[in-house]
Amino acid sequence: MSIKTKINKILSECKYDIGLYIKDYKGNVIKYNENKVYETASCIKVFVLIEYFKQIFENKINKNDSFTYTKSDNKLGLNSGIMSSFDYGLKLTTKDYATLMIIYSDNIATNKLINYLGIDNINKTIKELGFNHTYLYNELDLVKYLKFGRTTAYEYAKVYDMLLNNKIINEEVSKNCLNILKKQKYNDMITKYIPPMDLIFKGKENVVEGANVSKINYIASKSGSIVWTDDTMKNARNDGGIISTIYGDYIISIFISDIDDLTFNINNKGLDVGAKINKFVYESFTQNKGELK
Repeated sequence: MSIKTKINKILSECKYDIGLYIKDYKGNVIKYNENKVYETASCIKVFVLIEYFKQIFENKINKNDSFTYTKSDNKLGLNSGIMSSFDYGLKLTTKDYATLMIIYSDNIATNKLINYLGIDNINKTIKELGFNHTYLYNELDLVKYLKFGRTTAYEYAKVYDMLLNNKIINEEVSKNCLNILKKQKYNDMITKYIPPMDLIFKGKENVVEGANVSKINYIASKSGSIVWTDDTMKNARNDGGIISTIYGDYIISIFISDIDDLTFNINNKGLDVGAKINKFVYESFTQNKGELK
């Protein structure tokens, strides 16, 4: 059974609203609702990261600049990540905030950076890079706002494609972004069904007697989730990124909305749908030595 047949079966049996874009670098593309606009949740943080390194490259800011975490930063609903566990008065560099924003999806760190960089600057860069359906509405504040950002499965895949090919601003900015995205801790959707040994021992240096222990070089990704109890916001599970393997790389972007499962863990039904999609993609790509068939 072909990879497209397997994915089409999942899509036909699933009651959730799904947007999907997957590509290898041999001309194969799998797409579904790829141009439909979805709430980004934390996936928009990739574009905040881009603006951060862009402003460093332009000498507008410095990665060693620092500012203090205060009580006013700790707003209702921002306790994802780890900053809410820190004592007020902690001073961190802008690079620390950018790192926490991505690898632990820390919402407090994200808001500190958004206000530091400027929403208008972030959206201007998004538009200049050609992402016409991607937009950051506001900082994250669930008392004041019931949306965060928007994008499409195609544009979220495109940003990783451009990062991989050093086309986000330039090579320096692209590589700086990827170096942080490779450390991302919350990628449960696209990693859930990847063989454990491939995850534990990922990296080109993990070679024993000439044989690769893992098929994975690295994963650079950012996920996003929304859990809400009424119709003012749609529950969502999103994920996307670069899966770099010893056979080559592929890009995957999955947006799943209208989820009826409010659990906030790896067993969430919406997350599991996305995980199964990437399971089939990963198996096809590795079994066919770098091609989706």
